[in-house]
This record gives sequence, structure tokens and C-alpha cells, in this order.
Amino acid sequence: MKIFVVIPLFNEEKHIAKVLKEVSRYKLPIVVIDDGSSDSSASAVQNTRLKNLVFLKHKVNLGKGAAMKTGADYVFDHGANAAIFMDSDGQHQAADLPKFIKMVKSGKYDVVFGSRNYTYGVPLVRFLGNKFASVLMSMTFKVYVSDVLCGFKGLTKEAYEKLRWNSPGYGVETEIVARVGRSQLPFCEVPIGTVYHDKVKGVTILDAFGILADVVGWKFTL
Repeated sequence: MKIFVVIPLFNEEKHIAKVLKEVSRYKLPIVVIDDGSSDSSASAVQNTRLKNLVFLKHKVNLGKGAAMKTGADYVFDHGANAAIFMDSDGQHQAADLPKFIKMVKSGKYDVVFGSRNYTYGVPLVRFLGNKFASVLMSMTFKVYVSDVLCGFKGLTKEAYEKLRWNSPGYGVETEIVARVGRSQLPFCEVPIGTVYHDKVKGVTILDAFGILADVVGWKFTL
């Protein structure tokens, strides 16, 4: 089974090199999509000189969902059977990759969601927002995922063909869960560790309201 790691990147020059070096230990092909970064993220990636890495670049910032789609389209057009998505800010730990690999290779699941431990070091706003999202998705799409907003996830090629999302920004994580509910694809969750380097970055209140509006729309369109 050919598995790629897909990493959307936006202004993470401080963390991306370390992320890539840790991921490279698992000998999986890596695709990084620079989503119009204005810092030195591109140079940081290229300076790693990793042989199993493909670097793609958006000329302008299109959003996380758009970067993930660019990466997914690339890997599945280049022979991937599955893709594992990770964030570029060092929040996700490469040591958790074997959990995703095992579940994808088992053949039992088309989607593997990472689930963060919310006991330690998680900003209260993120905790409450994520729990609300889990309940909302359960009520709306009859699917319960304990960590809806987590970006660490795995998809098979067959799953991607059914789950191709439209959200260009942070709404992508919620849309994927909604589409899993609608399609009834087999999925599982695996526990992952999390390091918060920046408690401010991520989904904002405005993003949350936008995602909430999207959920209402998806109920009638998906």
C-alpha cells in the first residue's frame, strides 16, 4: 500500500523544517503545499533537502482546505492508495503516524481521524468549541467524531473520491466529517499527542460562525 503524507503550509518557517525531518523518519513520500506564504517557509522546506519530498506552491493564499485538495489531487494522481494529512506548525507529532498507517492498512476503515487528548494544555475556547462541533455534527449528520476540528487524519483513495470537499478554508475539517456522515464510510479514531506552540493561531470566532453557517447549508446540499 502506497501512503503519502500531505502537509499544507502557511507561514510556518519556525516549525516546518523540524516537522519534515521527524516525518521523514517513517520513509513515506511527503507532499508539502505552500499556500502563498509570505515568510521564508519555502526556503525552510527546500533547505531540508529531503529526497522523498515534493514541494507544491500556491501563488496566493487560498486557504487550508484548498491546499489540502491540491495535495490530495497530486498524491492520488501519482499512485497513492491513501494520504495522511498533518499540520505544519508542529502541533501534530510524527510519532503518531504508525497509528494511522496501521488503521489504513487494516482495510477496515476508509477514514482515520486523530483525536487529541483534551486533558492537558488545551485552550478552553478550543475545547468548548470542539465539543460543540462534535454534538452539532452528531445531531445534524448522525456521525459522532470526538475531535471534529483536528487536522491529523487519513483517507484512502476511495474515500477521497466520495469526500471531495469544497471548503477552501478551516471549514474543511467539519465538511469532511459531514460528508463521512452522509456517505456512511467506515471510520475510526486514534489518540494523538498535541503540542500547542501558539494558542492564538487557528480557527477564529469569525471562522467558527462561518463554519456554523456552512453546516446549515450542508444539511440540505450534501
